[in-house]
Amino acid sequence: MSLDKFFNKINGLKVIIVGDVMLDSYSFGKIERNSPEAPVPIVDVIKKESRIGGAANVALNIKSLGGIPYLFSCIGDDHYGKIFLDLLEKKNISTDYIIIDPKRKTTVKERIIVKKNHVLRVDDENTNNLSKIFQEKLIEKVIKLSKKCDLLIIQDYEKGLLNKNFINDIIKNLKNKITIAVDPKFKNFKFYNNIDLFKPNLIESCKGFNLNIKTISTKKIGLVAQKYLIKNKIKFIMITLSENGILIVDKKSISHFKIKSKNIVDVSGAGDTVIAIASLCIYLSTSIPFLCNISNLAGKIVCQSSGVVPISKSKLYNEAKENELIKEA
Repeated sequence: MSLDKFFNKINGLKVIIVGDVMLDSYSFGKIERNSPEAPVPIVDVIKKESRIGGAANVALNIKSLGGIPYLFSCIGDDHYGKIFLDLLEKKNISTDYIIIDPKRKTTVKERIIVKKNHVLRVDDENTNNLSKIFQEKLIEKVIKLSKKCDLLIIQDYEKGLLNKNFINDIIKNLKNKITIAVDPKFKNFKFYNNIDLFKPNLIESCKGFNLNIKTISTKKIGLVAQKYLIKNKIKFIMITLSENGILIVDKKSISHFKIKSKNIVDVSGAGDTVIAIASLCIYLSTSIPFLCNISNLAGKIVCQSSGVVPISKSKLYNEAKENELIKEA
């Protein structure tokens, strides 16, 4: 498959995204003085901005790449929830599958940015499990819509939407019927099985596999991941290693794809971009080198911007064409 054909095949793919969503709020400013009240700097705010984050950023990446995202999640009946819905509508992402729970608050991550540097983050959230009634509503809607879709991405941020029963019900009903990709966190790590792609990062992998991150080698992680993959009936485990690239494992092989990273400004949201592009590659059955190299490239591109941003399809395409590691898909 040529690079052009790959990018054309993405267009119009219908993708369900299930996961925790949040409002990413940014205050951009400057520091010129310290507070007389405490030994801390004062940030003079120049600009404020809100963006959709979490699973919503995965949906935004799918849309940016040419797919059609269907986002399933839950927000609170509050001011920030209204802002979140308005932003979804402005990005032409359907709000039909967003449940509003008056007993929850919309997750907000407030970031303070000075000279492109992330100096502080304040989280305002409710991480209790979603009520059983709302869980059942979401599961029923996901299963119904899945009959018309190509791919399911589960994006777990440990904010309460996903738990063992929710995950088991979704996978039990949809395994072998739709391509399933998962970006996990530690709490639900061991509940994901019978899936096509499992994409933890290095920290999540070491916690999930019970390994010491300070002493573990890439080779050892690969071997442990391979045993885990076979035991849990996972087709591919893809471990993101930050500036060290990607480790990918299947039943027969363990491969490490490195990356030349430069001009890294902010890693926020890079995992959302990587799970989006990697899932599309799995669905389209690209080669493993293509999957990992284009995922590395996509992650690197978004890390060159401040804050959570989706990938630009045209920028990814143009840089992929110039990349000697990315040839046939």
